[in-house]
Amino acid sequence: MDMGRAALSGPNPLNPCHMRPLERRAELCRILALGLVRLHMRNARQLSAEHGEFPLHNSADQSGHATTLKRRTA
Repeated sequence: MDMGRAALSGPNPLNPCHMRPLERRAELCRILALGLVRLHMRNARQLSAEHGEFPLHNSADQSGHATTLKRRTA
């Protein structure tokens, strides 16, 4: 089983009886990790909602501010 492709695909159609122990553990770890990520995402949304915040859908390298212009003094 190719571990790189398994992480991107859906449920594993292979019967666990036909998998090696290492493959079974890897699949179990992948499922548990995905569950933890989803749990953290849900908790983050709940905390934000309590404070009236909402996501801006900006990536980490994007800024929410416009670039500043040089202003002339009077």
